[in-house]
Amino acid sequence: MRPIDFAGFAGDCTISGKLTMFGDRLTDFLNGQERFRVHHLECQSLEDGHTISLDSISLERSDLMAVVASGPRGAEGQRLALTRNRLQISIGPYLILGQIHAKRGTDALASVLKREAMVPLTSATIAYEAAGTFFVRDVGTIIVNRHLVEWISPTTEAATLFPDALVRSPFVAQLTKHAETS
Repeated sequence: MRPIDFAGFAGDCTISGKLTMFGDRLTDFLNGQERFRVHHLECQSLEDGHTISLDSISLERSDLMAVVASGPRGAEGQRLALTRNRLQISIGPYLILGQIHAKRGTDALASVLKREAMVPLTSATIAYEAAGTFFVRDVGTIIVNRHLVEWISPTTEAATLFPDALVRSPFVAQLTKHAETS
């Protein structure tokens, strides 16, 4: 049991706070229960940008479209050699680009559909509009609720030829870029 930073994305707001996590990985924790408690949180409205602070709230997994991964990465000895495939995902007001890790020789899109609700994407970028401003945030890993995904597609072949290139948002010039903080 350990408190970790929590950054979530709901349909109408972004959520930040502290989560007391049980287990080795946030993905497993989120997939392991329907409801969990977040403490010392702030919710920022996507519509007008106003912020609400709460001491504690119980969130349902089904209310979250995505969560930025934080905390431990799990046991290194249990990791498998997987291939990375870059995907684009539309989920509510968010556009997410990231790499799905799948077993060699399997279809990346099909592997997403076979997974539990919360699916991690690495080397990810999330873009969204809040209060009339576009935000783009690069994160190491984002966990997406696949049950709420509107569409998913592989990126162009050019993106797979340059896997380490920065992902550029399709939005217009006035973007506010947020770097991941540790």
